[in-house]
Amino acid sequence: MIVGVIQARANSTRLPGKVMMPILGKPILWHIYNRLKNCKLLKLVIISTGDLEKNSEITEFASNNSIPFFVGSETDLIDRLYKTAMNFQASAIVRITGDCPLVDPKIVDELVSEFVKNNDKYDIVTNCQTRTFPHGLDVEIYSLKCLTKLWNEIKEPELREWFPFYVNKNQSLFQILNIPNSKDLSNYRWTIDYPEDYEFVKQIYHKLYRDDSIFSMGDIIQLLQKQPELMKINSKYVGMHNVGSPQI
Repeated sequence: MIVGVIQARANSTRLPGKVMMPILGKPILWHIYNRLKNCKLLKLVIISTGDLEKNSEITEFASNNSIPFFVGSETDLIDRLYKTAMNFQASAIVRITGDCPLVDPKIVDELVSEFVKNNDKYDIVTNCQTRTFPHGLDVEIYSLKCLTKLWNEIKEPELREWFPFYVNKNQSLFQILNIPNSKDLSNYRWTIDYPEDYEFVKQIYHKLYRDDSIFSMGDIIQLLQKQPELMKINSKYVGMHNVGSPQI
């Protein structure tokens, strides 16, 4: 069973509590969950958070909205993700971080389809090993076998939190498939790390959100072509990337 895992915690250093900040009256976390629920190839979507008291708002939100969740280590992210997968009997997880409220379910399904089609050939299927998608549409699929390997082999506490760095530095140890976009759109910044990013994403939602449909990457691109001034809102942060966004 392949499950979507939204990695979310309140303790973001740059924009604390961002996953619960509102867009159109609902928390960012709700919007990420709502978009992932539209994936055809995910059996389940789970929120995975840390065990600090400040994350209680996240767990209460999940409980109140009947969203499955798992509470694990605040900083040992590979432990949290591994135990989330084990708890829900997942054969693989699709890792989506809580700063990606524009995640595109069609892109997620494309990567899951490749992962399934290659049936145990790859440990990791991703679209951000080499960036060609907008920053904020990052998708990473890890097999349970790969999570187990990372859980067993990474010893340093810092790398257990920033485990994508370990993968990046030890690519020869893993079978990794990177799915590129047909056009390089890596200069678009659609993630939320700073107040300007939040304002940008709010503007996108105000202009494109509908209750009965999910707007896509293509819809956002079309909007930005018509209203390029929107990109100026957070333009000073374009090009600032973290490997795997482990901070939430």
